[in-house]
Amino acid sequence: MSVINRRSMLPTFCLAVLALASVRSDATTSDPVRSIDNIAPAPATEIHALNTGSEILVTWTASVDDAQSFTVFGDGFVPTNGINGYRIYRAIQGTDPELIGTANPGVIEFADAVVVTGTTYIYSVRPFDTDNETLPEIVAGSAEDLARIVSLGGSPPDIVIVRRAKARMSFDVAIDVTDSAALETFSADFIALVASLLGIDPARISVTSVTQGSTIVDFEIADEEVDTGAPAADAALSQLLAIVADDTEDEFTSIGPVLNLGDESTEVVIVIPLPLDADGNIVLSWFSRGGTTVGFDDFFLFADNFGRAQGDEGYDGSFDIVANSQVDFDDFFRFADDFGKPIANASEIQALLGQ
Repeated sequence: MSVINRRSMLPTFCLAVLALASVRSDATTSDPVRSIDNIAPAPATEIHALNTGSEILVTWTASVDDAQSFTVFGDGFVPTNGINGYRIYRAIQGTDPELIGTANPGVIEFADAVVVTGTTYIYSVRPFDTDNETLPEIVAGSAEDLARIVSLGGSPPDIVIVRRAKARMSFDVAIDVTDSAALETFSADFIALVASLLGIDPARISVTSVTQGSTIVDFEIADEEVDTGAPAADAALSQLLAIVADDTEDEFTSIGPVLNLGDESTEVVIVIPLPLDADGNIVLSWFSRGGTTVGFDDFFLFADNFGRAQGDEGYDGSFDIVANSQVDFDDFFRFADDFGKPIANASEIQALLGQ
């Protein structure tokens, strides 16, 4: 029986191992993996919505990133520093924005064929790339904000800007947010202490969230519904910021050391709906927004503006019911037709106006 010489087999074994390693190296070779783009495109600006009579034409100024360059990726080219296009959103007050279409890079307008008389729409244009979408940077209630709001039928809608006093406060204390009893006690103690410091009704303070860790409290301060002499929400929040900034005394020792207090207030544009009759028709003669019908208060307001034309001092286009740039007998006859007509959504409009 022959004996295998192991030493003589060593070179052959080494060659086999090297060959296998080469095969495995080839087997694990793959195409490059696409990286994630963490840089969002610059926003679109100067968004305008125009009622053309048959559609809403939305226009905008292109994002400054609406120009593409290319780089090598694997065996091909991929765009860099550009956008894939624009997404156009439409919203009705009280609802989330709805995606209604997209536009290619280089396109700066979009036609929305929806036509619903008496409805007010708010439009938004958002440039997007493969991984990002950018919202417009618009100050609530600004001219740029109002330009993207359009009302189908009638004069431009009334706009009310509501500022919500909101803040975020963090404490160096641990709260188990899964313990509902402990969370309720903490929230109640927080509200009572803040109300006492500000001298306001605790009912005006609402805790919207409590986050575990260094306990973070998000809360809002509401305005007083009636005039009681108590500070308004903005003034109360400013007062609280001053109290926390003054480190000579910690007024929150009963809760825990304060780490930070930040103003998170927001401004929201509320669009007041156009007045409608029971059949859903727009009633343009309800000028006073008082009562529930077109009445004598509206007549006296109309009479005060009768005879004025565009360019005259004090001219108000809302009294030009039959649009011809002057308040004349055409408007008077239209007002006479509306006199005494009930306003179906009067209570909704008055509530939004704070009446």
